[in-house]
Formats: sequence, structure tokens, C-alpha cells
Amino acid sequence: MIRKPLAGLFAALILGGAWATRLSAQPAPTTGTATAAPSAADKESAAMAKAPDTPLNEEPENAPRARRPDPGKVLETAADGRGGATSFTIDMPLDEPGLIEMRKPFIGRPEFRGAWVTRMDWIVKTEGKVDAKGTREKIVTIMENARKVGLNAVLFQVRGDATTLYPSTMEPWSQRFNGTDPGFDPVKFAIGEAHKRGLEFHAYFNPVPCSEERTTTPAHKDHVFYKHCMPDSVPNWLVYQDGKPAPFNEYKWLNPNLPEVQTYIRTVVLDFVKRYDIDGIHYDRIRFPSHKVSDDPWSKARFEAGTNPDKLTYNQWQGDNITRMLTDIYGAIMEIKPKVKTTAAVWGIYDNTKLPQGRDKRIGYTWTSSGLQNYMQDSIGWVNRGCMDALVPMIYWSMGDLKPDFDELLLTFVAGIKNGRHVYGGQSVFSTTEMLREVVAANRIGAQGTVPFTLGRIARPEMMEYYRKNIYPEPAAVPDMPWKTKPKTGAVLVTVKDSSGKPVVDAHVRVSGRKDVALSSADGFCATLGVEPGAAKIEVEKAGVGKAETEAKVSVGKATRIAVTLK
Repeated sequence: MIRKPLAGLFAALILGGAWATRLSAQPAPTTGTATAAPSAADKESAAMAKAPDTPLNEEPENAPRARRPDPGKVLETAADGRGGATSFTIDMPLDEPGLIEMRKPFIGRPEFRGAWVTRMDWIVKTEGKVDAKGTREKIVTIMENARKVGLNAVLFQVRGDATTLYPSTMEPWSQRFNGTDPGFDPVKFAIGEAHKRGLEFHAYFNPVPCSEERTTTPAHKDHVFYKHCMPDSVPNWLVYQDGKPAPFNEYKWLNPNLPEVQTYIRTVVLDFVKRYDIDGIHYDRIRFPSHKVSDDPWSKARFEAGTNPDKLTYNQWQGDNITRMLTDIYGAIMEIKPKVKTTAAVWGIYDNTKLPQGRDKRIGYTWTSSGLQNYMQDSIGWVNRGCMDALVPMIYWSMGDLKPDFDELLLTFVAGIKNGRHVYGGQSVFSTTEMLREVVAANRIGAQGTVPFTLGRIARPEMMEYYRKNIYPEPAAVPDMPWKTKPKTGAVLVTVKDSSGKPVVDAHVRVSGRKDVALSSADGFCATLGVEPGAAKIEVEKAGVGKAETEAKVSVGKATRIAVTLK
């Protein structure tokens, strides 16, 4: 087994910055064991590779790697050769013919059949210049491959680091397009090509990363970095560590603790949703880069100033800021396009304290990192709160002899969701048989689908043929989301201002006496979801500013907007 320091460096040099991040922070294989998929967001080219220098590298030196089954074989599990690590999968066969038979009853049933397409996958350059014709042809090929594989959805990246892959008045063009307009709208084109083939188009955003230029400054002078992340910026919008802005892995990161950042991200997302005929918005890297951030003075001051109604610890409060931001975005989307679905690629281990304990990799997960503890990412909490329609946990490990186990982790997400919303298992691309095995496991556990990383990897001829023959031999509809197609509740959107007409930040907003308290953002906006239809009482208060009470008429499936002035 490759020891941790050597493995991390080797992964960084061979696989690129983002791959190295996931290999170090969320244990996964290096070359020579298994080739794990990176984050859904950010596979970087080898030329851009950087060795990780992040505090995330905290697993022991002998942390195990994910396993790749030998082609055509299925590894036995830690459960003495039984088929899986859960009560739903323990009786799964270990041979390919047996798995094919077990898949058959699920074929043709509604299931989410997606795949990620990153921004590194679809832009074509010739001698450093963007090839518009070649890019269009590449997009057509991608969508045609998705159809041939048997998918019904694509998660197609449109924004990576506060720059866009579509025309925007808010942010500059990505350096993937050399910072210039390619002469056509590639995202509009991609949406059209997806819909021609009956594919749902989920626009995939990195909301929180600020800049890929982690050791330099962004190339484009209109970048948000120059407006709010300079040494004299007050507040500085970057995540801090040890009292100063800090890059992590391949990014500088925006700080979701700040209402200004929350409002900015919401405004960018809404601008996109308004303008494009999308089926869903899909987030990645919707978290903090480490549990050791952010110690900036503005976050600290806000934490101590009445913005913590639930009496959370500092790191819990930081995670709660992401949840509140997502709630506000969900409510705002509900107002303009209520059928648009919201999904997120999330850390593959939600809470390792609720998994089998032990540092023995055959038994427990004590050695692992997890989204809730290490990255303040309360993904299951988002779903149960109603601000997320589906999670795509990035479970980039196979079902095999050592922890982590794909099926065991997927079950923790399915079991943790209490309101019937969806989970799609995010997969690395292993052998053909292992891909089948994981799809069958997802079926039996009760997940509503799977999403491999990436489309390009399952569109290789031998993999595509296997998918069409054994995994997706018949078409299937995307599963219904009854809370969207047949909703029973609505939402209340409140904008709070003071007597002079200025937005009030961090006003406490209660709807119909509910225990949960919304906090108004930098523009005075906040959302409350899951409100029963009928008359709703709205109570708003900000110490030192004033109070107000009003009512709103809530309609099923709609967002009701009201303005409140504190006096």
C-alpha cells in the first residue's frame, strides 16, 4: 500500500489539483490501486496540477484507498464474502450473471440516470484559441453519447470560479474561454441539444469558489476578487485562516458567513435561472474548504451579534449560514420557476460519528473525514429543511473488502432523509461489473438513481456497450418529485427595510409562530419554506432598529413575497 505523503504527492502530480484534493481529503485511490473519480466539479489537467498544501490532509499515513475490482470480477466484501455491507445488499450475488438478473426487475422503472460533464470536458481549443465550431461539435457529441448510454439527464457545468461559461452582465467569461466571448452562447446551445434528445439539463454551478488563481490574482479585472477581496476590502469576502485570507487546494474561497456573499451568490444563480430553460440547478463545492476556517473579524463579530438563534457552536453556525443561503435561493427560485429542481453533489460521508467506529479499515470509519464535521456541510439537513430536492453524495469507493463501502454510505443518506426527497448515488467509474453492482445496490437500498463521474468515462465504447446491454437496456423516465408536481405547502419571501428605506441585515423573521427563525440577508431578503396555505402571520424584529407584524396569504406551490418596514 502506498503511504499517505507519497500517495498525496503522486496523486497531485498525476491527476491534477482537484483530483489531489479529493484523494487527500476524502480518501480515494492513487494510480496503482484504483483510479477514483475526482469531485464532480473540478478535474484539472496535469499541466495545472499542484501538490496539496491544505490542512485537510489529516488521515493516517496508512489510510486505505478505494478498490477497483479486476475487470469482469466482483470483489468480496468485508462481510465474509457476502454480497454487501447492508441488510439491503447482503444477499447480492458476487457473480456478474447473478447481478444482471437482480437488476432486471428495476429496468424501465423511473430512475435518475445522470452523469457529470465538467467545464474541462466540453470546451475545444486549437493552439490555445477557442474553437467555437469544435466546441459546438463536442457538445453535440456529449449529448448524443448521453442518449446512447441510456441517460435521461446531464449535469453540465456552467460556472466554476466566479467566472461564467455563458454570457453574463454580472461576471466575466471564464479563462477556459480565455476570458472572452466565444461568439455564441454555449450553454443555450447545450440546453437545446439536451432537450432535443429528451435529456433533462441540470446547470452545474460552483457557488463558493472565488478563483482558480490560488497563488496569483484573477486575470479579468472585472472579477469579484478586485471588488471585494483586496487587502483593503471591508469586509473581505474571502475565507480566512490564521487571521488572513487563505487559498485551499486549487481555489480561493468566498466566505458564506457574510450576508454580502450570500446575497451575491443568490443574485448570480437567479440571474441564470431567469434566463435559461433549465430543468435543474446543481451545486458542487457548496461547503467550506476546511473545519479550521473562517477566523475573519467580520464572521466573528456577526456570530456574537444575535445571528445565532439556535445557540450553535461556531462551526455549526458556519454550516447554518450555508443552509440559510440555500433556503433563500430555493425560495427565490420557487417564485420565478417553481418547477426547477435543486440538487447538490455532496461529500460522500455525511457524519462519520454515526457510522461503524474503529480505525481498522475492515470495521470502521473513525479515520475518515466527513461533510458535517470537516466541511460544515449539513447536506441531509438541507433536504429535511426543504431547500434541496435531491442529494448526489460523491461515494467514490467500490463495494469491497475495506471501508468505505459504496452501499453502506449510500444507505446513510437514504435513511437520513425524512421527507421522501431523493438521493442519487454519485459513482466513480470502476469496472463494468462494479458499475452494475453499485446500480443494483442503489436500487435495493431505495435510492432514486445514480450519477457516474464523468459522462466521458462511461461513454467509452466498451463501457457504453455494457451500459446499453446490462444497466440501461430500456429507457426510463426521471422519477417524479411530488412535492414539486403536487405540492401541499408554499413559501414566504420577506424583504426587510428600515424607516429610511435601507435593507435591514440579520432581522429575525418568524412565520406563523414557527420555531425556526429566518435571518434577512444583505439586501434584506429571506425565505421561509414549507408554510401551510392560508393566512400566515409574519413577525419581524431587529434589536435597535424596530419591530413589525403583518400577514401574508400563502398559496400551495407558490412563493408569496411581502415587504416589511421596521419602525
